[in-house]
Amino acid sequence: MTALVKYKNQTEYSFYKWIRQYPESLHPADTERFLKFVRTVFAFHSTKWKDAQYFKQRVLKERPYFNEDILHNFVIIYEYLIPFLKIGPMPRSFVIEDINVQNGYYIERGIKNGKFYEKQIKR
Repeated sequence: MTALVKYKNQTEYSFYKWIRQYPESLHPADTERFLKFVRTVFAFHSTKWKDAQYFKQRVLKERPYFNEDILHNFVIIYEYLIPFLKIGPMPRSFVIEDINVQNGYYIERGIKNGKFYEKQIKR
């Protein structure tokens, strides 16, 4: 039988999914749970969680004897990932820019033989 499942408090839920397993093991499954948690913090705009010190406090609240070196590494990774997730990728195809171009043309930008190029292409 299948059921529709609704998650409430997604950030808290994903935090507990990670912290209540074996986060200090650094097993790939635990690392994936940690990364899913960080992604959830970003995806749901969990403001208080974006503070690395809040993250550290919550870890220590749940696991007071968490290995200090491992926790320090998690905090560093956390501090890098939160701003990293804000950065978007290069545009997939077309974007609008304020550039002079002939009517009926568009600008193609790329890289060829290690050099950037830009040329007008007829639509």
